[in-house]
Amino acid sequence: MDFQFRLFHIFLLTFLLCHGVISSSNITVIGNPVAGQVYTLLCGNATNATWKYSNGTTVVSNGKIIVSNNRNLTFNPLLTSHGGNYTCLSGNTSNNITVIVQIPQPETTISSNAISTTMVYSGTSIQMICTVHIPSVVDTPVVVNTLWIGPQGLITNGSRTNVTTVQTILVNSTTLHISPLNISDSGMYQCVANISSNNVYIKASRNSSANFPLFVQALPPLVVTTSSYDSSIAGSVYSLVCTVKVVDGLVVAPDVGWMKDSRPLVNGSNITTRRTVSGGNSTLNATFSPLLTSHGGQYTCIA
Repeated sequence: MDFQFRLFHIFLLTFLLCHGVISSSNITVIGNPVAGQVYTLLCGNATNATWKYSNGTTVVSNGKIIVSNNRNLTFNPLLTSHGGNYTCLSGNTSNNITVIVQIPQPETTISSNAISTTMVYSGTSIQMICTVHIPSVVDTPVVVNTLWIGPQGLITNGSRTNVTTVQTILVNSTTLHISPLNISDSGMYQCVANISSNNVYIKASRNSSANFPLFVQALPPLVVTTSSYDSSIAGSVYSLVCTVKVVDGLVVAPDVGWMKDSRPLVNGSNITTRRTVSGGNSTLNATFSPLLTSHGGQYTCIA
């Protein structure tokens, strides 16, 4: 019975210290066991005490851990690697305390490669990048799982969607690529990151998230103008010009082509087409040199 009572007393002491009780008859706790903060353990009123790790090794000052006044054990700052069992030896008595470290909330950012971060056109593509920055005070291995949630629910790899992840020591970057975009893709997108650890001295996993609004609008009609110059007399040089104004917000200029009598116009011995993109316009010139009677017909510019 006496052994069971002692065992229960040790368990109760450890439980109370790990749940916010700031002192006991032999160990006093100053601060909260949150990674990145200062946390101090005081070994009773002894003038000469020793702190031990669970493996029996004596705790010594090393820059992040400071042993002072022969009884104070200060973590400055507290790191996740500091989690564990610490024993205070004072005279003929020893007292145990378990330090369970809390991981701070990670910083989560989200960005996009779209020209307009909230408005893009149907038929184009977009990349949304979710970056999770793991605090440097987390110096033990962690697992980062990132999910993308869209207007229709959880997003996985599919015919139009692709999710890729790159993990470094302190940064996790997950990219959502959608191509081509549909108007139905409009809505709120959320990146949800979960950080967990297999370390028994680290508290439950932490969640972090970031939102990204997306509005997909229909592609506006292209503005096409045609003109011609030089003489339309057989034997002379004659040119047809088709100009298409590039849609604002699109990086790629639209394709332009000439049709003759509903058939594509191709380069020949005396027909040359040349496409240029300049000043927000995409232009296709068709030059006949020389113009022949066989060139007569109906020409249509298609963009």
